[in-house]
Amino acid sequence: MFADNVDRAHFCRRLASVIADARWQCRAFCLMTTHYHLLMDVPANTLQPGMQRLNGPYAQGFNRRRGRSGHLRGDRYAAAPVESVGHMLRAFRYIARNPVEAGLCSSPVDWLWSSYRGAAGLDGAFAFVNDASLREYFGGDSAESLRVLRGFVEDS
Repeated sequence: MFADNVDRAHFCRRLASVIADARWQCRAFCLMTTHYHLLMDVPANTLQPGMQRLNGPYAQGFNRRRGRSGHLRGDRYAAAPVESVGHMLRAFRYIARNPVEAGLCSSPVDWLWSSYRGAAGLDGAFAFVNDASLREYFGGDSAESLRVLRGFVEDS
């Protein structure tokens, strides 16, 4: 799905466009090599058309750049509603830790194609991610709050 950082950058631009047009709120994301994870707030009846606008043109561009055709993935996207704040925070931790668990890096802070570095206050966030929406659950933007957020994710 993502052969290189050019692919990842294309996907992020497409994702930012869909988020803006569909009025979604992105709380967290992570691009892996064969898939991606999104933690989103989406208005009713916008998920399916938004995902079609995200995945279809991305796959077409990927195939065009590589001279291939067909689907990038064998299955459709999977979506599950987040039922509680605890569920959302566990999903955030899972998304942030996914590159570590997959052996792509040793710490979530090392993976550049994730919203985690921005959420943890380490560098400029991806503009389409609302990092503050997660940080508020850890007490905001203070140094202590960011330490707690990082402990929640990195000490798992």
